Amino acid sequence: MRVSVTHRSVAAPTSLAAMLGCALIVVGCASPSTPAAKPSASVAAIVQFAVPAKVNGLPRSTDDKWLKIPKSAETFLKGKVLSPTGGSVAAAYVAPDLLETIELSAAAGRVVDPAWTRRQLTQNRAIKLEEVRPADPGFVGGVGTCGVSRDFAPPSVLTICDWAEPGSVGTVRFMSLKDRRGMFADLRAQLQP
Repeated sequence: MRVSVTHRSVAAPTSLAAMLGCALIVVGCASPSTPAAKPSASVAAIVQFAVPAKVNGLPRSTDDKWLKIPKSAETFLKGKVLSPTGGSVAAAYVAPDLLETIELSAAAGRVVDPAWTRRQLTQNRAIKLEEVRPADPGFVGGVGTCGVSRDFAPPSVLTICDWAEPGSVGTVRFMSLKDRRGMFADLRAQLQP
């Protein structure tokens, strides 16, 4: 004769009900939680640009021929900041022998994501740069990259550096007989003292 024994556990449903009941009591009886603070939008300090009479020994040019590219870049950069603060710069510095030029373009305003914005500055550039790598933006901060083109106007080397930080974006173009990536942080310090 075969005997079948069925065990029913009464403890399982009872303990589950007890746990759910406790959870409801704890949640329902707990003091109201303090409302979560809403994240505030990052408000960057207003950036002011200095436009010195000389940069790295090169005199500032007022000739429209030299300002064409920096002014075009300035307009482009103004479109990359939110809530522009009105501060922007387009300047060119040219050696008397024309062997060295520095073109500066920058716009001040709120930059929500500096890394993303810096990537936007460098995409679809008409000039193919080599050796593009992160660059120290100096004590002013932010993110920067620099690259070079040795094919743009041989024997000159075109060095282009871009930056983005919470309060500004900018581009520096160096035309020289040398790679000028090492001058990027110094130049930013002169532009944003």
